[in-house]
Amino acid sequence: MSNLSEHIERWQNYLTHERGLSPHTIHNYRYDLEKFLLIALQRGARNAEDLLESHVLAFLGVYKDKGSADNTMARLIVSLHSFAIYLVIDGVRKDDFMAGIPGWKRPRKIPRTLSQAKVRRLLSQPDPAEPRSLRDKALCEMLYATGLRVSEMAALTIDDVDLDGGLVRCFGKGRKERLVPMGRVACDYVALYLKQRKAIADSVVPALPAPKGRKRMPREVTLEEARSPFVFPSPRGGEMPRGEISKIVKRYAQQADLEEIVTPHVLRHSFATHLLAQGADLRSIQEMLGHSQITSTEIYTHVSTERLKEVYKKAHPRGR
Repeated sequence: MSNLSEHIERWQNYLTHERGLSPHTIHNYRYDLEKFLLIALQRGARNAEDLLESHVLAFLGVYKDKGSADNTMARLIVSLHSFAIYLVIDGVRKDDFMAGIPGWKRPRKIPRTLSQAKVRRLLSQPDPAEPRSLRDKALCEMLYATGLRVSEMAALTIDDVDLDGGLVRCFGKGRKERLVPMGRVACDYVALYLKQRKAIADSVVPALPAPKGRKRMPREVTLEEARSPFVFPSPRGGEMPRGEISKIVKRYAQQADLEEIVTPHVLRHSFATHLLAQGADLRSIQEMLGHSQITSTEIYTHVSTERLKEVYKKAHPRGR
């Protein structure tokens, strides 16, 4: 296993520094690989040179028998392909032990979106007059205005936001930098929220202490939060957990009596769908979303087609 362990570490460095993959993706790839190597070891593999296609088939068979989702199966194959190719690039092997394993076709799902009216209902829920709700209002407005991924929103710093120019600089998958426009409404609420934070940071009156453990989040902005470099920090001033951002969006969707399960990604899908419906071109939407391939953005044309069908069925006398 020592031989394989060394290759795993070097492969992880390759994914980080040469492929530029995100830590989350690398973590998933490594998890998949380590599961595969357990099965390969049980079948006699001791070194990277011992890995065989039969080991891969046995590994995939375990997940297939468990009824794993197509997306899971596809990711397992991508993870192993990445390691197999790396071994060839690094000169460890002359052959690719994954060469005979085809990719797993992922089902093309129509992304879940909200109508413009439902987005307006959600965004009208936070009360900007209350300090914590003002932050929530700014966050939700910004999610919909920019279409940022929840991970991008969590990592956003104040220096990344140009409120006068209406631009946001973010780093997407693979640390690729892009600029995304942000509308005036979102800019105004973010500016109001940051102004509130600055007043707290400059105040001689100490703010409430940051919570410890699993205590309820304070209703007032903490001093650590007010002085944080992040746009939407945690009460302790660090990067807000992605799960907390999701909880905020879900809470206001429930207050708006929306029947859908609403996540930050639903707002991202809605952002793209509404842009397309209003005449934006796919290439521009691709740039704003940070998609590396236009095929990823083309899914929103299917959303629009489905909406047209729904309108037709409801409006046409013989549509049903």
